Amino acid sequence: MLRYPKHRVSGLNYLDELKRRNIFKVAIAYLALGWVVVQVTDVVVPALNLPEMLNAVVVYIGIVGFPFALFFAWAFELTPDGVKRTVDVEEGESISHSTGQKMNYAIIGLLSIAVIFLLLERKNADGPDVELTKSIAVLPFVNMSGDPNNEYFSDGLSEEILNVLVKLPDLKVAARTSSFAYKGQSDDMRAVGEALNVGYLLEGSVRKQGNRVRITAQLIRSEDGFHLWSQTYNRELKDIFIVQEEIAYAIVTNLALEMNLSETSALITDRTENMQAYDLYLEGKMLVSKRGVENVGRALEVLSEATKLDPDYAAAWGMLAQAHTLAYYSTEIETPIKGMFLGEEAARKAIRLDPNSSLAHGALGDILKDKFQWEEAEEHYIKALKADPENVEAMEQYGQFFMRSGQFGKALPYVARAREMHPQGQVYYLVEAMVRYYIGEKEQAFELWAEAIEIGDGSSRYPPGVRFLFGLGSDDTQVSKDYLSQLMMHNELENPPFFNEALLNALGNDAVMVSHLRKAYQFFKQQPELLNSENAIATIVYSSLATVAGDNDLALKFLELEANLSIEYMDHDVLGTLWIDALKPILNDPRFKLLWQKYGLVDYWKKGNWPDTCRPINNDDFECQDAQGNWP
Repeated sequence: MLRYPKHRVSGLNYLDELKRRNIFKVAIAYLALGWVVVQVTDVVVPALNLPEMLNAVVVYIGIVGFPFALFFAWAFELTPDGVKRTVDVEEGESISHSTGQKMNYAIIGLLSIAVIFLLLERKNADGPDVELTKSIAVLPFVNMSGDPNNEYFSDGLSEEILNVLVKLPDLKVAARTSSFAYKGQSDDMRAVGEALNVGYLLEGSVRKQGNRVRITAQLIRSEDGFHLWSQTYNRELKDIFIVQEEIAYAIVTNLALEMNLSETSALITDRTENMQAYDLYLEGKMLVSKRGVENVGRALEVLSEATKLDPDYAAAWGMLAQAHTLAYYSTEIETPIKGMFLGEEAARKAIRLDPNSSLAHGALGDILKDKFQWEEAEEHYIKALKADPENVEAMEQYGQFFMRSGQFGKALPYVARAREMHPQGQVYYLVEAMVRYYIGEKEQAFELWAEAIEIGDGSSRYPPGVRFLFGLGSDDTQVSKDYLSQLMMHNELENPPFFNEALLNALGNDAVMVSHLRKAYQFFKQQPELLNSENAIATIVYSSLATVAGDNDLALKFLELEANLSIEYMDHDVLGTLWIDALKPILNDPRFKLLWQKYGLVDYWKKGNWPDTCRPINNDDFECQDAQGNWP
C-alpha cells in the first residue's frame, strides 16, 4: 500500500517542497563534491601508478549515485533523533532549515576547493609543463662490462633507443648531444629534466659479454625524480633490436601515448643479422659523434669494415657517408676530392638500400652543397628532413644551405630549431648568430656568439673567427684584436709568414695593414694552394681587412684567388661569410658578381631563389643592397 506524506504536496507548492527538503542544495553539493573527487583522482592515479581505468570507474560511480542521492534527500530527513523517513517527521519537528544552513557552508567550502583546483589547472596550462608531459631525454646508458673499450656499445645502444623514440608520434625527444652532455655525471634527475626541458628521463646500464647482453632501463619522471618503470633484459646479442622495441613499448604505455602498438616494430626498419657489423656500426657512430681527427679517421676504418661484413646494411653505409663529410674538412684524414667521392658513393649506396635513410640524404646534401650543386643538394635535404624531422644535423645544414645562398629568412627557422633541439652544441649557436646578424637582429646575434664562445671554451677557431669578421667596422680596435688573437691560436703553422703578430698589430692603422696584405697577396699569388695553409679562414680575413682599410681591389684579388682554387684547397665555408658588412662595398662590383657565378649561385638564383638582399635587374644582371639596406 502506497504511503503519502502527512502533508500532501500539490502541483502549485511542489517547488517549495523541493526547497524545504533541500533537494537543490543536495544536488549542488553532490556535483561539487563529485567534481573535487574526480580532480583528486586524476592527480592521485598517475602519482601512485594506479590503473588509468580507475578514473573512469570513479566517474561512473558518481553518475550512478546522483539520482540515489536526490531520492534519499527527498525520502529521508536528518533529525535530532537521527535519520527518519520524511513522512514520519511532523512539520513542527523538522529541522530542515538548520540542515540547509549547514549544507550552504558545505557547498561554499566545496566550491572554494573547486575554484582553487581551477586556478591551479589554469596556471599549469599556461606554463611549459603541458609540453613536458610527452617529452623525454635518453641519458647515456652506463657501461657495466668492466671494459672501457665497450663504452661505444653502451653509448651506441643509448643513441639507437633515442632514434627509435624519435619516431614515436607526438613524443618530443631531446637531441643526443644535449642529453649526452650528462654522461658520467650524478646530477639530480629533477635538475637534468629542467635543464633539458623534458618531462621524463630514460637511463640505464649495459653489460656486454661475448654474444650475450644484459640491459637495464628505467623511466623517471623529471618533475619529482620518481621511477615510473624499470626492466632488465637478459638476451643474446642477436635480440638487440627486439629489446629496443620492447623499451619503446614500455615508453608508449607509461606515457599514455596515442599509438597503435602493433606499429612500433616498424620503428626499426634497418636491421642486420650480422652482429659484428652492428657492433662496428655502433663503434663508428660513437667515433663520429666525438669528432676530431683521430676519432673520425678510426670511424672510417670500422664503418668500412661493417659494410664489408654486411654489404646490405644501409645504416652503416649512411654513417660512413656522414664520416666522410667530416673527414674531408681535415686534410690529415683524407683529401677533399677523395672524401667527396667516397662519401657520395656511400650515401648513394645507402639510399639504394633504404630510400628513406635520413642520414644518407643529409650527408649527400652536405657533399653536393660543397660541390656547389645547389638544386640537387636541396632535394636531398628535403628528403632527409621528411624521413626524420628530428635530424638535427640535416636541419642545421639545410639552414646553412640557405645562409650560403643569401636566403636568410628561409635559413632562420632551420638554424633556430637546430639550436633548440641541441642546446649544448656550439655550432648551432654560431650559425644562428650569423643568420640573425644578416637579418638585422644584431643584438641577439652578439648574445648568441658570446654563448657559442663560452660553450666551446676555445676549442674551435670558428666562433672567435666569425665574431671577428662580423664585428669589423663596428667593434673598436682592441675588441677586434682580442678576437683575432683567439683565432690565431688555431693557426695551422707554427710560424705563419703573414697570419701572425704583424697582422694583429696592423689593426687600426690602414696604411700598415694594406702594406702587410699586399706582401701577403704577392706571396700567395705565386703559390695559391698555400692561401689557407696558415689558417682555414685566412682568405676571408685578408679580404675583409683590405676593404676596411680602403683597398677594395686588393680585397677582390684575395677572393678571386680563393674562387680559383681547386676543390682540394678551397675554404668550403667561405660562402657563409661573403655577406658580412665589411664586404658590402664590393658586392656590386662586376668582379664580385663573377665570383657568385663561379660558385654556381647565379643560375640557382635565377630559378626563383634570389637572396634576401639582392634582386635581378634584367636577365643578365642583378644588384645587392649596401650595409644600410639601400639599393644602388
